[in-house]
This record gives sequence, structure tokens and C-alpha cells, in this order.
Amino acid sequence: MFTTLFIRELQGYLYGLRFQISFAIFVPVFIFGTLSSLSSLHETRESYAKISRNDATTLANRAGNLSSVAVSTSHYLFPPKDYLVVDDCKEEMLPNKLTYTAYQVSGFEVQQGGANPFLKRAQGLNWSFILSMLLSFMTLLLAYDSISGEKEDHTLSLVFSNRVSRGSYLIAKFFGIVTALFCVALVGVTGSILAAVLSKEIQIDGAFLTNVVGFLGTSLLFISVMAVIGLLASTLSKQSNISLLICLTVWMFLAVVYPNSSLFLANKVFPIPDYLQVQAEIQQEADDINRNAPEGSWASNGGNPFYPRHELRANNQTNLLNARRRRQDAYYDQMFRQFENTRLLGIFSPMAQFEQMNEGVLGGGYLRFKKNWNDLHVFQASFLQWFKDLDAKDEKSPHWYNPYEDYSTSRQPVAVDQIPVYTEKPAAFSERLAHIRGYLLAMIALFGILLALCFVRFLRYDVR
Repeated sequence: MFTTLFIRELQGYLYGLRFQISFAIFVPVFIFGTLSSLSSLHETRESYAKISRNDATTLANRAGNLSSVAVSTSHYLFPPKDYLVVDDCKEEMLPNKLTYTAYQVSGFEVQQGGANPFLKRAQGLNWSFILSMLLSFMTLLLAYDSISGEKEDHTLSLVFSNRVSRGSYLIAKFFGIVTALFCVALVGVTGSILAAVLSKEIQIDGAFLTNVVGFLGTSLLFISVMAVIGLLASTLSKQSNISLLICLTVWMFLAVVYPNSSLFLANKVFPIPDYLQVQAEIQQEADDINRNAPEGSWASNGGNPFYPRHELRANNQTNLLNARRRRQDAYYDQMFRQFENTRLLGIFSPMAQFEQMNEGVLGGGYLRFKKNWNDLHVFQASFLQWFKDLDAKDEKSPHWYNPYEDYSTSRQPVAVDQIPVYTEKPAAFSERLAHIRGYLLAMIALFGILLALCFVRFLRYDVR
């Protein structure tokens, strides 16, 4: 009986005008979005290549002075990845350039590249965005009158005049909706992969296909939750227009209201100090350190590395660095916690769950940023040790380590290819799984709760 009901429902959806219009809109938009993302990826790669060449030239110029290599600020700009076509993980809204020296990881910023910042898009037309916005709406549009519409048409009373269980009927409805819309997503993804192959902009290899399979898995879960929301709305009313209003309200809240209220929630629920306040505290502590420093701590003699007061200067500069780094690192940790806690507020939003699971599947977004941030601190310690090892071999150096200047450490040249350069390591499978786990469990729990409510409502639904 279930198979017969499922085939009937699937045929009804596939032959329906709403589905056909949705298909005609979704697939071209999906492919157009892929072409748009590929074009953006190409431009980003060109900009990244120029910046990388400039950084290489800068490093070569520094190689004539070992201390200059250690104290000069270096940058690590995140290279563009092929997965940006699938989901950009909102990386355009996250810091994408880390700054460091051998002595510290000094901060992060957003690198604009060569693009006009006034033309910067808030959200690209990648697969995830199109599916979470467009296909979610189509899912509700297909499901809102699954029950209430058939009651108005008196189809329900006819169906249940036969020996049909309500559970089988409801599950057949659910699988019919999910199957029809997942097929739409599959067609869109297939067409997009073909477009990507023809463009030759990304390499369709095992890693990329693994990302696609992971994305399809999260998409199936997301479509399932949205389908249950539509079915539940349909069981909450005996009139299809009321069911449609419920679906539209839910979609507006999930897609528009919550994402655009996150900044307000972050500042009100998880406040952190103002950056200007932190800078004022850093400056005050720096003034105290300078005021209490021994006399001559700012004296210098560029022609004599062994000038005695260079040791006082190095100690004072080190104290200033430690004070700044301590306060800045504490402030950065507060920023990270505020961001992470704000995300947790949306853990029961299907769109937020879908977004975070894709981030974990692809190893991008905040997961990528935080991993690089932590890995760079490990690299910085090894970079400093490399510098100290070479400095210890130089008899012309007094070995007074000044984190900002080259007055009292080795000025010997060093081979460019011997200079440590930070490189990114992709997130391991265990790290991705840890990132996904909470959101996956939340989505499964939400799906189960909504399905149970839908089933209870339908058991009490008057089909007459």
C-alpha cells in the first residue's frame, strides 16, 4: 500500500504545474549561479596571484638581513578554493588575511584584493545559497496544501474511505515531496558540474566530488526538514490559504528575520568591550612600561650592535610586545566566543544547521579561519626558534632579542628558500566531524520533533 501511495504522490508532484514552474526556475538559476561563482573564482585567483608575487618580492628584499626577516610583518592570505562554487561558507565576510612576525601573531583583516569594495557582493550565487533560499521556498510551496488542500477538494475523505492508514499516507506524502525536490537538486548539481568541466576553472577530482556528495547529503537532510515544516503547516489548518500563510511566515523568519538580527543578538546577549576601549588600555599599559623602564631604554646606535643600552631597549620592547599581545589575544578570544555563542542561538534553525554542516563538510568558513589562526601560532613559535638558532651562530650578534627592530641581533643575509613560510593545512576529517556533529544532531532532533508533531496533528485531523 505504501508503494502505491508513494508513486501516486510522486506522480502528482511531478506532473503538477507548481513543480514544473519550480523546476524551470531552479535549474537555470542554479547553473547561472555556478557560472557566476566560477567567474568570481577566476577573478579572485588572479588577484591572489598578484598579491602572492608581491609578497615573494618583499620576502626576497628582506633576505639580506636576518633580523629584518624576523621583525617585519608577514601576511598569509587565504588562497581561493574550488569548493567556493558549492558554498563560499561566508568567507567573504570573514577575515581572510593573517599577519605575523617571528615574535607574534599580530592580527587579522579582510583583504579586498583588486575588486571595487563598493561592488562587493554580500552573498554569492553558490549552490548552498540557491538551495537554502530558493529550494526551501519551493519545498514549502509544494507541501503547504498537501493535507489542507486535499481536504478542501474532498480527496482526503475519499482516500480514507478505503483501507489506508494515516501513517502510511503521511509518510508517502513526505517521501513524495522530498524525492521530487531532491531530483531537482540533483539535476541542478549535474548541470553545474558539466558547466564547471567546460569552464576548466576547477578540477573535478576525487576531493571535489567528495565535497559534492557531502553537500548532497546535507541538502537531503535540509529538504527533509523543510518538507516536514510544510506538512505540519498543512495539518494545522483546514484551509490551504492559512497553511500557506503559516509557511510564508516561517520562511520569512528563518531566511530573513533571524539572519539579519544576529548582530543585534550578539551585541545584546553576548557583549564584549569596545575595540577603542581595548586600545586605550593597551596604550595606558605601554605608557606605564615606558615610564618605569630604566634610563636609556630608548637609546640606540645603529652602527654598534653591542651598544650596551641596546639590551635595555630590547627588554623594553619585549615588555611592550608582551603587554600588547596579552590584551589583544584576550580580546580576540572574546570576539571568537561572541561569534560562536551567537551561532549557537540559531542551532535549531534549519538554515543555520545547513550552513554550518556545509562549512564542516567543505572545511571552510569559520572552521578554516580558526584552524589557520591556531596553526599560525604554532608556526610562529617554530619561526622564532629558527631565527634564534641562526642568530646564535652569528658571532657579530649580541643576541639581545628586540621584537620590533634589528639593532641587537644578526644582520647576516639568509637564503630566501630557507626562510620559513606559513602554509595552510586542510582541516582533518576528525575536525570536520567535530564541527558538524552538534548541528547534525540538532537537525535530526528538529526533524524528529516536527515529524512527531505532524503525525499527532494528522491523527486528529478531520478528513470529512
